[in-house]
Amino acid sequence: MMRWLIRFGFGMALALPMATLTIVWAAPSVPQSVAPQTASNCQTCHSEFAESWAKSSHGLAIADPAFREMWVDLGSPHQCLTCHTTGYDPATDTWQADGVTCEACHAPVPANHPQEPAPIDHTSEACGTCHTEGLFEWQASKHRQAGLDCINCHDPHGTQLRSADPSDLCSTCHRDLGTRFAHSAHSRQGLTCADCHLAPEEGAKGQAHSERDHSFRVSLNTCNSCHSTEMHDPGSIHNVNPTPATLDPMASVEKLQVTAAPSPVGPLGFALLSALIGMASGMVLAPWLERWYRRLNKNRDE
Repeated sequence: MMRWLIRFGFGMALALPMATLTIVWAAPSVPQSVAPQTASNCQTCHSEFAESWAKSSHGLAIADPAFREMWVDLGSPHQCLTCHTTGYDPATDTWQADGVTCEACHAPVPANHPQEPAPIDHTSEACGTCHTEGLFEWQASKHRQAGLDCINCHDPHGTQLRSADPSDLCSTCHRDLGTRFAHSAHSRQGLTCADCHLAPEEGAKGQAHSERDHSFRVSLNTCNSCHSTEMHDPGSIHNVNPTPATLDPMASVEKLQVTAAPSPVGPLGFALLSALIGMASGMVLAPWLERWYRRLNKNRDE
């Protein structure tokens, strides 16, 4: 019994220091940020980004006349300001800056910036905090399965496509399809990939509210928007007058729920693991240490 108590004591002697050191090492550091940055502050070094941002839907998120008209018609709901301003506080109904400024996507800015770069979140989930409908459609698309995010096609500062011609942009990945499309009747008539694969949605409220379908699926309704007179008429063949059905391009797509990223393991979790490792190591080393201690005492007695 005494031998096991000694081993347990050795285990605790290693477990406690290891757990303490782990807590100190794994404790998250509190980021120090400067006062909220404005676009004018960032423009000093990033003039090319600031210029395109000022004319973009992000820069004009609250100043855009179309938004303000719709916002007033809806009764000026406060929840709209969460995405159309930066740093909106619903408790005080105030915000740090108009529009979606640099701080909205690059916060918190380190105190020693620019020596330390500002954080950048390239994921589509970051865009989806405001573009929720577009994010849901993208989650059900083949683009997501291929690992493509919003910024692969969209310039986050100018909020425009990375190419003036959508077909050229699509051809960077879909080369074979792009070559065939370039010689098609659709291309000769001035259509682009976006006209069919990013079809405008009915009742769309604006760009942030998924003005175009980002599932990239082409439905029969898309074809009917141009070729309605060329489609077969079942009534003339079967002498019936069927009621036209509204086809939903998302009907066969499994609905995926937008979930937040999992929370990281806290320092206590790492400390517990270190303590268990220390305990096991101490109990394994205890017999060897005990023998060494006895030999040392024996040599002293001699």
